[in-house]
Amino acid sequence: MNVQPKHPQPLILSGRDVTAVLGPTNTGKTHLAIERMVAHESGVIGLPLRLLAREVYARVCEKVGVHKVALITGEEKIQPAGARYSVCTVEAMPRETDAAFVAIDEVQLAGDLERGHIFTDRILHLRGRQETLLLGAATMHGILQRPLKGISVVT
Repeated sequence: MNVQPKHPQPLILSGRDVTAVLGPTNTGKTHLAIERMVAHESGVIGLPLRLLAREVYARVCEKVGVHKVALITGEEKIQPAGARYSVCTVEAMPRETDAAFVAIDEVQLAGDLERGHIFTDRILHLRGRQETLLLGAATMHGILQRPLKGISVVT
């Protein structure tokens, strides 16, 4: 997957073509993101934990084949030549991508003192060419709507 920038400048503070799926834990948000990602020709999903990234990597591999999926975390890199999908920890997500789909899970971690700046950077700047999903707690509703004008919110 080519990670060259798709725009000369990042899409700062744009909610265009961005959907926030917000709700309680264990309501299928990550499952939705996996289904949406594999419906596209390419995609990147960022997850908060290495073990969750490993689990999602296995699920995506089952759907599209191991040769099409990369796993990138701070401790592990599996990058088949020609991989179309990347499953990453948020810290390991590319800063720019030309992937058709991007998802960021657990966006409420933008408020974390240690890791929040990384989540905030990806939320504000990383976009899929066709679709971007931000997944997290309902408490993020107003917080995401303020800077991301035009964002669509599903609760």
